Amino acid sequence: MSKQKILPNGLEEDVISRAYKKELTRHQTDLIGEIKRFLVQPIAEDVKSAHAEIFPDEYGDGYVGIGLYLQGVTTKHIGFADYVRDLPGIDVFAYQEKDVSIPDLVVNLVKHWFAKSWFKAGGWDYPLEIEVNGHDGFGDGESIALTSKKLT
Repeated sequence: MSKQKILPNGLEEDVISRAYKKELTRHQTDLIGEIKRFLVQPIAEDVKSAHAEIFPDEYGDGYVGIGLYLQGVTTKHIGFADYVRDLPGIDVFAYQEKDVSIPDLVVNLVKHWFAKSWFKAGGWDYPLEIEVNGHDGFGDGESIALTSKKLT
């Protein structure tokens, strides 16, 4: 296992974004494959809705979670990109003084990376409506539609 990268304090927001985008891009092919494997799985008859969430790296330790939830009689959780545990670490508290929320920044980057990978995997035509957003209000608050389906 390689040593985790640590980003120094005092970087501009665009430099931080580029560093995280570079790391996410390294894993995009793996994520596309993972999504493709999910998309071909049959959907249980009781599943009527789904949503995806990006869980923030609140402490700057380099781990972000991606969860997709299939809601039926019970809720089934599918985790994606568990291998993305080596994102750069960063002192989130040092950036709070500059009014930069690293957790929000990372959630937005991962949300867009996941959506891009989902589309490349062919997920737009998945038979359930699915949107992805940040967990508990993290990120910019905007959802990204992952499928063309709409609730009727």
